[in-house]
Formats: sequence, structure tokens, C-alpha cells
Amino acid sequence: MERPKNRASKVCLALGSGAAKGISHIGVLTVLDEIGIKPDIITGTSIGALIGALYAGGMKGKEIQELTLGIDKKEIKKLFKVTLDGPGFINGQFIDEYINDILPVKNIQDLKLPFSCCACNIIDGREIIFSKGSLSDAVRASISIPGILTPHKVEEYTLVDGGLVNPVPVSLCKKLGADFIIAVNVLNNPILKNKIYNFPDRVREIQDKSSLKCAENLNKKIKLFIAREIENLELTAKRLGSFLSLNEELNILDIISQTYLIGESNLSKFRLSTDNPDILIEPNMRSIRHFDFNKVQEAILLGEKETWKVAAQNKNMSNIQ
Repeated sequence: MERPKNRASKVCLALGSGAAKGISHIGVLTVLDEIGIKPDIITGTSIGALIGALYAGGMKGKEIQELTLGIDKKEIKKLFKVTLDGPGFINGQFIDEYINDILPVKNIQDLKLPFSCCACNIIDGREIIFSKGSLSDAVRASISIPGILTPHKVEEYTLVDGGLVNPVPVSLCKKLGADFIIAVNVLNNPILKNKIYNFPDRVREIQDKSSLKCAENLNKKIKLFIAREIENLELTAKRLGSFLSLNEELNILDIISQTYLIGESNLSKFRLSTDNPDILIEPNMRSIRHFDFNKVQEAILLGEKETWKVAAQNKNMSNIQ
């Protein structure tokens, strides 16, 4: 499909939701940069909102790639610290700090490109669109996966992941006046392929490592305290094991994320059939699970691979410059 010949026309890039699968957006951006495609507008949902905000702020695909690859396992563990006393497994404190650190500006209107993202008001299911105001609030709200990351309060709204209502935000491109839209959907393969951790076994594995480290570095009093905590955690794991694990391969986190992914995938298919982007890029992300944030390089390469493929099939992409 050809882009309108008038260069005054606006090209929008819509980056969809998908948690760790969405890291492939970085690969898409890297290839678009190499081809010379320069979007005039960026929209995003969930992980697409975060990556899209960085891109709209002036970062190139390669720069976002370097930023992402620079996060080590210790930082990932800190970002996803689990809590059991709130409306989500992850309370979001460290994620909030991280978002504030990496975002280029405070307000959406100060970005270099027009930008919009969405979230869902969990109270009534409405789509809440952000096109101005606090960038960190907008992104934090959009990435708040229900049950996993605590909801984000903005004014009178209690907001969760925008993927619930608009997983690939083509409609936001149109609201911002775009007349040529490139959409990226990473939710096209909601199939569990890889073997998944057993919850009780994984808990014990973490306990063993923690116990060894404590034995080497902590005094007896602290070790006794930790031993008691480990004992309590193991007891909890045993009690929850039969409830959380449907079989030896699935745990509660996998079930929540997979349920969410199936719903988003079906919604994205419907929305894309009606919103009808001009070009659709759909990396095959079957090998990346929802929370495989340790597979950054693989996800990026999958995004690059599919974008080169789509570019070869759509010769007119080289004219979008």
C-alpha cells in the first residue's frame, strides 16, 4: 500500500502491548532507522508506551537497545521485587523510580514527536488516553498488568494496562491526525512453548542460593532469622503448590499472564481488522514468554528479522522517509 505522495502527510508508528515480547519493538525501531523511515507520530500501549516514549524523546533504536542490554540480572530482580500485601505481585516502587530515571522529559508535550498512549480505568473499563501531562504517569499506568503490577492512580482514575482495551493503538494514531500507519503487534502467537518453572521447586531453588550466601556473609542471629523466613516460605510454597500449579509445568504467574495474553491477542486481532493499519509488522514471539525479560537480545533480533521481511515485501516502505 502506497503512502500519500504529499510529504506533509503524517506517518504514525503504533507499538503494541506484550510485556517481554514487546522488547522486539526495539528491533523494529532499529531496522526502521536503518531503512530511513522517520515516523512523525508515536503511539504505544504497555511496553510499547515505554519504548515509544523513549523513541519520541529522540533516542534511536540502537540507543534504546544499549539501554536495555545494560540492565543486569540484579537490576531486573530489584525491579520485579515481589510483594504479597497489595493489589499486585509487584508494588512498582522500583519500576516507578526506573521509569523516572530513563524518560527524557517530564511532560508528554515536551517530547520531540507527538506521542500518545492509553491505560484502562479498572473501575469502569474505560480507555483513558494520555496525549499531554505527566509522561511518567502515562507510561506507568499503561504498563500496569492487572494482578501483577499494582494499579496506578491518576486523578480520580485507578489505571491498569492499556492492553485490556487497546493492545495495538492504531486508533490513537488516527486521533493525532496520521494518514499512514505502521503497526507492530507482538501478540499473534499466544501459545506456551517452553517448559515453565514449577512454583514450589523454584522457591526452593531461590532459598538454597539465599541460604548459601547468608551462611557466608551473615552472623548467626541474622542467619537464624532468615532460616525462619525460609521455613515459612517453604511452608507457604507447599500450601500453595497444589493450588498454584495446574500441573508440573504451570504456576500462578504463568496462568495469569497467559490468560491475559490470550485475551489481548484476540482483542488485537479484532481491533486490527477494524482499525486497518497500512503496514502491519508481527514478529513471531512464541519463544518469548510474558516475563522473559532475560531474553532481551533474542527478542530484539526477532523484531529485526520480521521488520526486514516486511520491508522486503513492501517496497514502498523505502519511500516513507
